[in-house]
Amino acid sequence: MYFSRKFSASELAILTALAASQIGASPVLAASLEGSWSGGGYVQPNSGKRERVRCRVSFNRQGAKVFGVSATCASASTTIRQTGQLLMVNPRRYIGDFYNSQYDISGRVRVTFHGSRLSVTFSSANGGGQLSLRRR
Repeated sequence: MYFSRKFSASELAILTALAASQIGASPVLAASLEGSWSGGGYVQPNSGKRERVRCRVSFNRQGAKVFGVSATCASASTTIRQTGQLLMVNPRRYIGDFYNSQYDISGRVRVTFHGSRLSVTFSSANGGGQLSLRRR
């Protein structure tokens, strides 16, 4: 696109905002999920006590609204590895499934953006938990 006149700073800001609104926020926020994140939280087995964990989580785009997830979490007693897949429900929410081959556990995972951090909740027939993650 070519313009024959120069725009003021305020006109450029308005044009940029209009262009961004036409593009939509979904791809920008979805792209920001990609990469490595870390943080902590807890796991709560149905048959045991709540345990604190530290996690490293990676998200990789597999489609326009689909992301693969791989996570390694460590507690005082064990290291847990799981994989999964998420679907973007809206630009700030993702829902999907996870699988832990060590313990043959599968379940549901939900990821929500809160500013620059992610809130992750997960549940299965064996228990659940919650994490708060920041980009690494």
